Amino acid sequence: MVLNVVLRLAWMQTVLGFRQTPFLPREALTAIVACLEIIRRGIWNFFRLENEHLNNVGEYRAFKSVPLPFYYENKRI
Repeated sequence: MVLNVVLRLAWMQTVLGFRQTPFLPREALTAIVACLEIIRRGIWNFFRLENEHLNNVGEYRAFKSVPLPFYYENKRI
């Protein structure tokens, strides 16, 4: 959760343009922060997926097959 706050503040720094770094061009800093934002979102998606899995297993809602979204009947030709 600390990493989320730090990465979110880094993202806000580039969006709002608080301070420029003298050793990196703006484009390089934007690319680095964009990559960090992708990593941050990936981490939180992992936590969401894990939470959903634990909730499904904990409430015994897990199932082995997913029903098809359309009706299919066995017809012989």
